[in-house]
Amino acid sequence: MNILDMSKYGTILTGRGFGKQTIEELNLTLEYPVELDFRGVTSLGSSFGDEVVPVIAGRQDNQLTVIGPNKAIWDCLLQIAEECKIQIIKRDR
Repeated sequence: MNILDMSKYGTILTGRGFGKQTIEELNLTLEYPVELDFRGVTSLGSSFGDEVVPVIAGRQDNQLTVIGPNKAIWDCLLQIAEECKIQIIKRDR
């Protein structure tokens, strides 16, 4: 399983444009399956998440495992999961 350190994109991940740019970069380099590591990220905007999370989950049978999200990030991920009908699993590391 590959782990993608989301903090390398910043501690605050917001904005639809930034999300689109990020997923375009990831599409060129990302090897699946992948887990998203949110340790070191303090905030996740729903616009950014809407552009990134469903795309990655869609390439993994609509499932995604995340590592170390804080409560605000976890709540945002759960909202995205409900809207996009994907399963998100949280694990601590």
